[in-house]
Amino acid sequence: MTTPLPSQGVFHAFRLGPGENLVEGLRRAFEVAQSEAMAIVTCVGSLTEVVIRHADRPDPQTYRGRFEITSLVGTIDPNGQHLHIAIADPDGRSYGGHLMAEGSAIYTTAEIVTLALTELVFSREPCPASGYRELVVRQTRHTG
Repeated sequence: MTTPLPSQGVFHAFRLGPGENLVEGLRRAFEVAQSEAMAIVTCVGSLTEVVIRHADRPDPQTYRGRFEITSLVGTIDPNGQHLHIAIADPDGRSYGGHLMAEGSAIYTTAEIVTLALTELVFSREPCPASGYRELVVRQTRHTG
């Protein structure tokens, strides 16, 4: 475990409308915030299309229809994002996993709150333990 680093933050609230791409909207919010580290606080809404890579599967699955967003969590850094989503279909069946950047079209709305962490920088670097590029958190200034 790395040592948790403190940071002040600025909340941003916004809404994405029908047809917008969820990940592209989050990336725009990240740019507007002029942040180097952002976390998703909450998201409620609906999708007509979503691409999810499920745990321990190499290929993503595309879902088309009408789905409620029941959860969206993750981190955003200058070069990418690591987002997990849970969705529910009209019968209440849930699906979840890693939200891919392509193919996530909003149905009616996505109401989102993010937190730009003003004293942190997120990056992703190779991790010998996992074999993946994992989150690295650095402090941008002293917060004493």
